[in-house]
Amino acid sequence: MKRELLRMDHVNLEAGGERLLDNLNFQIFAGEIMGLVSRSFKGHDQLIGLIGYNRPITSGTVWYDGKIVNSYSYSDGSANRVYVIEQKSHLVEGLSVVDNIFVLRSGFKKYFINEQVLLEQTERFFQENGIHVDISKRVNALDPLERCLVELGKALLLGCRLIIVDNPGNFLSQHELPEFQRMLRKVRDDGVAVLYIGNHHQEVFKIADRTSLFYDGQIRKVFERDEMTDRAIAPYIMEWQDQNQLPDLDFEDGVLHFHHVHSGSLNGLQFVLHKGECLTLLDMDNRIADDILSLLTGTAACVRGRITLEHELYLPKRAVRYLDEGVAVIPKDPVEHLLFPHRTYMENLTFLLDRKLGRSLIPGRIYRSIRDEYAPLAGAAIDETNILNLSLEEQMSLIYYRVQLLHPRVLVCIQPLARGDMLCRRKILSLIRESLRQGTAVLITTTNVSDTLEISDRLMVVEGGVCTAAYDKPEFDRIAR
Repeated sequence: MKRELLRMDHVNLEAGGERLLDNLNFQIFAGEIMGLVSRSFKGHDQLIGLIGYNRPITSGTVWYDGKIVNSYSYSDGSANRVYVIEQKSHLVEGLSVVDNIFVLRSGFKKYFINEQVLLEQTERFFQENGIHVDISKRVNALDPLERCLVELGKALLLGCRLIIVDNPGNFLSQHELPEFQRMLRKVRDDGVAVLYIGNHHQEVFKIADRTSLFYDGQIRKVFERDEMTDRAIAPYIMEWQDQNQLPDLDFEDGVLHFHHVHSGSLNGLQFVLHKGECLTLLDMDNRIADDILSLLTGTAACVRGRITLEHELYLPKRAVRYLDEGVAVIPKDPVEHLLFPHRTYMENLTFLLDRKLGRSLIPGRIYRSIRDEYAPLAGAAIDETNILNLSLEEQMSLIYYRVQLLHPRVLVCIQPLARGDMLCRRKILSLIRESLRQGTAVLITTTNVSDTLEISDRLMVVEGGVCTAAYDKPEFDRIAR
């Protein structure tokens, strides 16, 4: 008989006059992997926070391990035995694995520490739980998979019966993710519950025992094991699909060429990117993005091979002026890197336009023309004087609108769908699609193809710094399976 570990019954949570969790009904059983697919980002952080900590709620009741731990009448702010594994590490970088596992543990009160004893205890505990990590390493020397496994071990040692895994496909490579999922299945089989949150239903369906569809603070549908199919979820996501088709590509017009490029982790990478085409590089090792950016922005040079832009050699001396050369880059965390928080929407939108126009000041008539053009797209956001007040979707739209103003030859997007809810990601896809209609060649590097297949014309699998497989759009259905 299943044992209920967590239940939220008619939970409402309001903040700033907005209802973030709306009559939420949700349950997780011990020894199961519950999947969660978010259509909107609204309520996502609040749901995770409320599972971990018994913070005040507007109404409803929360049970954990058979006991009422939170209700509208009493919330003591105490922590439940829940651990969150996410992109942000919860380990102390400068310390060893052993120190993070034992010494920093709540309740560890020894003044004199026998490091050899702790080392043996950690090694024995990891072996008993099937966790294979070099525990002699410092945390800052761990790769992403090792870091996740250490955090998983720490969660088990703390006695956590529920582990939340938030979008691991965003920070683990295609090789690392299956190994981490294997470990999650093992802890599931040992009676621990896992809440697995994923960007894409296909990723979640592969590991979950059940999957909940989360939208605007509500659980809209729970898919049982036999219901977790593309056909079953299609009615719930069909309305999000953008049916607009891109024009046919002119494959004679190659814009960017990598000719057997060796640099950093690149080991003879070769590809050609055409005008108006979207090429996705699936980075199996999660290593090539920085090397490609360094080459395209002039901070690194090819050790062997060459890069050409519009059939002319693209050397570092030319690449340092990459914006002037028509190359735009949107990094993985663009809001943090590309926007000026306390500037107005229009100041952010027209930033760098002076370089495009070759003028230090933008003439008033051009400024007004740009505002008139983007006002219908941006809505009320265009009058915002502080972009910190914008939603993530509005901030991401602003970034892509700025790029579109520059009309670059090439746009490089690093994991463009790694942030935001489903609606935000749909918006990003439509914005990339608009850049393609302008004739911009788009290069995407990602560790998880998911929705990027929808926008891509070709997919190349990169492993060990070299292309190991290539697929055209008609073959994508087979890849997605």
